[in-house]
Amino acid sequence: MLTSFLEIVIATGVTIYTFWDMSVYNRKKRAQFYQEQEAIRKSAIHDAREAIASGTATEAQIKFIDMEDEYHAKIEEAKRKKSGSGPIGRAKNWLFSGLKNEEEGEDVGTSERRLGYEGLSEEDDSMGERESDIIRALEEKKMEIQEKARHAFAQERELERTGGPLDRVGTAAESSAEAPAADDETKSKSWSSWIMGR
Repeated sequence: MLTSFLEIVIATGVTIYTFWDMSVYNRKKRAQFYQEQEAIRKSAIHDAREAIASGTATEAQIKFIDMEDEYHAKIEEAKRKKSGSGPIGRAKNWLFSGLKNEEEGEDVGTSERRLGYEGLSEEDDSMGERESDIIRALEEKKMEIQEKARHAFAQERELERTGGPLDRVGTAAESSAEAPAADDETKSKSWSSWIMGR
């Protein structure tokens, strides 16, 4: 009994240590990932601003900088609203600020929300495209494919109604072969005619 209790204690200790070690490692890797993404974003901003200054900016770079400026304007507006809240709001912000900083990172631009949906993907960081542009392109492609499918179905219905070239050849040959046999078809057939082979 003592050995089984000792085994349970050791297994519990190993499990707790493993869980703690994995969570510490995960936090370090997450922080490293967000630092890398922030460096990529800052590099893309710098490149886009230089291209705009030199007059060689693409439309995507101009959009990227406009969205970035709009984002920073919203952040400044939120900070102004936050600083103007009453004593209860300030106390609440002070009390929970450590949790928010741990979740989002010290700089608001490095937050998980910021680098999630609107973040630059690794392939698109040189062009300055956002994931929303990619999603929009996918939606356009989807609509194009649906339009092509509608057109193909309309063509198929038309072919079923009129018949294709081989159908026309077959019906022409069939109608010429059945012309002499039309007199035989005028006789009524009963249900047993298929048994007799007539």
